[in-house]
Amino acid sequence: MKSNFIEAVKCGVKSLFSSQKIDESKISKHAIEIIKVLQKNNYEAYIVGGAIRDILMDKNPKDFDIATNATPEQIRHLFRRSRIIGRRFKLVHVIDGRDIIEVSTFRAQPHNKEVMSNGVTKDNEYGTLKEDAERRDFTCNSIYYNPATRKVIDFYGGVKDIKEKKLSMIGDPKIRFDEDPVRILRAIRFSAKLNLKIDKNIIEAIESKKTQLQSIPYSRLFDEIMKLFLTGHALQSIDLFNKFNLSNYYFPSFKSTDPKTQSFLLKGLSDTDMRIHSNKSVNPGFLLSVFLWKEVKEVWGKRNKTSINSTVALNDAIEYVLEKQSKIFPIQKRFGVTMSEIWRLQPRFGKLHPKRIYRLLGHPRFRAAYDFMLLRDYHGEVEPGLCGWWTNFIAADEKTKGVLLQNIKLK
Repeated sequence: MKSNFIEAVKCGVKSLFSSQKIDESKISKHAIEIIKVLQKNNYEAYIVGGAIRDILMDKNPKDFDIATNATPEQIRHLFRRSRIIGRRFKLVHVIDGRDIIEVSTFRAQPHNKEVMSNGVTKDNEYGTLKEDAERRDFTCNSIYYNPATRKVIDFYGGVKDIKEKKLSMIGDPKIRFDEDPVRILRAIRFSAKLNLKIDKNIIEAIESKKTQLQSIPYSRLFDEIMKLFLTGHALQSIDLFNKFNLSNYYFPSFKSTDPKTQSFLLKGLSDTDMRIHSNKSVNPGFLLSVFLWKEVKEVWGKRNKTSINSTVALNDAIEYVLEKQSKIFPIQKRFGVTMSEIWRLQPRFGKLHPKRIYRLLGHPRFRAAYDFMLLRDYHGEVEPGLCGWWTNFIAADEKTKGVLLQNIKLK
């Protein structure tokens, strides 16, 4: 299934062969070796998509994708340490230690549409390089690089759009959103992540097509929305999320005009971004607990007036808020459990008795709950001195811990 690139050019699609310099020191050596093996066996092979885009934007790419005219079975035959994956479209993961490079076969428009249970059209139609470029969504993601010739192949002006800091779509945005409404969220994510201005015709298409997101299966939609806030550009994402009024569909608390609520939310997002940029782990449940805290706190305060104790009131508030949220945009169960534990641990930080302290310290969600308490303390919601005591206790050796326990007095 070896395509002829010259024939693809003759088909009338405008292509650009550019001598644009690519810093190959930023390209995975594993990816380069895979391309050499494919080309040695007379297959076309290029690095494509986000890696080339990021290098052109002077960023360090984390992932490298390769596109080729070799079929998955042919790729698998060439690389002993590889496996074929994918339902919508078969891909091959070529493995080198912990390094995994994704190799895909050029795609074409499918002749027979087969919609899977997740609402996505099955897509195992192979094609030429030109057809593969046409299938990609944004121009900045449709740039190919051949390390052997050191040439960039750019059919749709992606290099120019990157230089102009513009996010443009290949084809009519309305049609592309009809094909897959999740591209609306991808447009927002790339704009926020790459600081690219969204093209006017994409903005218009988002406004007219955003209700189609409601047709996307919940699990896929949830994952795409969380990517907006868990990939290091949450503050920019929430601005665009609100700009397109998507908050009304998923997280109404984003639209709160209360200054304290806004500060709490933005500080939580900012802290998450900083953790990601510092290569620290992030917990989706923590961020979701930030999103819904305003309502939990308000309901907790009201239930406190009638409940037998504050713990019961808090549990009632959590159940009420999660039930309400489930009717708007459900939280996946595993994250709902994490959120509930983070919230339920908050009152326990104030119960400074040795056994309770060590029991709390050993809780699996202690660190997330502690970070949440710090966020609350920043906004004046915690008893003065409590966060300082816990911070000192966590950092102390066993002897100092003993002293702190003997002298429990909050200022």
